[in-house]
Amino acid sequence: VVIMVAGFLAVIIQSVLLQGGVSIIISDSAQGGRLNIWDFDPNPLRRHTFWTVIIGGAFLWTSAYGINQTQVQRYVSCKSLFHAKMSLYVNLVSLWTINLCSIFCGLCLYSVYKNCDPWTAKRVNTQDQLMPYLVLDILRAYPGIPGLFVAAVYSGTLSTVSSSVNALAAVTVTDLIRPYFSFSEQQLIWTSKGLSDQCCT
Repeated sequence: VVIMVAGFLAVIIQSVLLQGGVSIIISDSAQGGRLNIWDFDPNPLRRHTFWTVIIGGAFLWTSAYGINQTQVQRYVSCKSLFHAKMSLYVNLVSLWTINLCSIFCGLCLYSVYKNCDPWTAKRVNTQDQLMPYLVLDILRAYPGIPGLFVAAVYSGTLSTVSSSVNALAAVTVTDLIRPYFSFSEQQLIWTSKGLSDQCCT
């Protein structure tokens, strides 16, 4: 989380300095129609409205934190129900921090390139390359800082992938191996670890 937030903050701080303040970035985003928080259009086909975010978000986050194997495995590994609840609260604060940073990075991206879109100018091949392009563009004078952003991206990716691989290995051992093979607990642990390593290589 620290590496990820540090990568976001490097982009945000430099963008704010280049643009002349947070208020300019917010103003640019508002004028460009990027701040539509209070859009109460009931049309479900619209991508981002108040209702699609609230209702769709409720289903998304309920499934992610209520029944997702990766999350449930984390809850089960806690010492008690209290510790599981506390882990969720810590996760909530971290998730809000990362989401707010990523949203503001998007606003910074729009503000910096509002008059010269690198994608339409064919400087990048896909829209996914816009944020790395911004990082290299505004932070090239600071050695190591673009690498910090890359480390932040990899941190998030590896965290998600390793959790999912561990969860899949645990499910495989519990549902497909334990019922049909008379392995000891130690052998099951080694099997789970071996499956995790196999998936990662």
